[in-house]
Amino acid sequence: MYIVSRMLKPVPQQELQQVEQEQSARLPSAYQRWLQQYGEGTYSGWMNIQRPDPEVLKPFADYDLWEHSEETVISQDQLQECISIGSSVDGDFLALHADVEGLIWLPRHDEQITVWPSNDRSFADTLDRIYCGYYRRDMPFRPAYFEPWNEERRPVFYNFSGKENGISMKELADLCQSRYSWDLVIEDEYMCRLFRTAVGGYVRFNYAYEREIVLFYENERMRDGQEVQMQVQEIQQFLEAHYCTLHE
Repeated sequence: MYIVSRMLKPVPQQELQQVEQEQSARLPSAYQRWLQQYGEGTYSGWMNIQRPDPEVLKPFADYDLWEHSEETVISQDQLQECISIGSSVDGDFLALHADVEGLIWLPRHDEQITVWPSNDRSFADTLDRIYCGYYRRDMPFRPAYFEPWNEERRPVFYNFSGKENGISMKELADLCQSRYSWDLVIEDEYMCRLFRTAVGGYVRFNYAYEREIVLFYENERMRDGQEVQMQVQEIQQFLEAHYCTLHE
């Protein structure tokens, strides 16, 4: 698994133990190891792995968002007792309940609540199985990567006008990819992301709209040395020289 940034913010074991004691629930061991090693962040661009939070789902007990019957794993009232441990970028929730074996999936665009077995050896494997099962994919997202959350991440937004000047965003992404050295390249019909660990970020080309390009980097890296500053500035100069203007 590729780690986008070396600036990790691990969650202390004592904090997780305190949640278990206060909520009388057991947090999956693989999930705990993940937080203690990597901290919070986004896995493979689709799943936000978060600290355990017993407050997130309490308000949802007042709304009929999901179907509840005798066969449903939890009642509507039991939503108040669930501990949220993550959410997808689409707004789905991943949670646990003291009386339920496995992880509870609360989808945003579906009324059916499902439960997924927790793999105590690998939390990433559990997420991969949810991704394949719920989104009906044959294979999990590959290459797998993790984007840790920290306060140093800075986005720089650009408006792209190359299409009017005879160059598509895909052509610009290909040029950028060949011009510089990247640690990881992830591309599909909707988006291209070029990762570089040295700057703690990546360049994201939004093919779907053909207008937006974003450079993500970590401000702390800029203070670490001139070489990192030069790398960020070099990427910025490249973009600005190819029909990219800063979005105010």
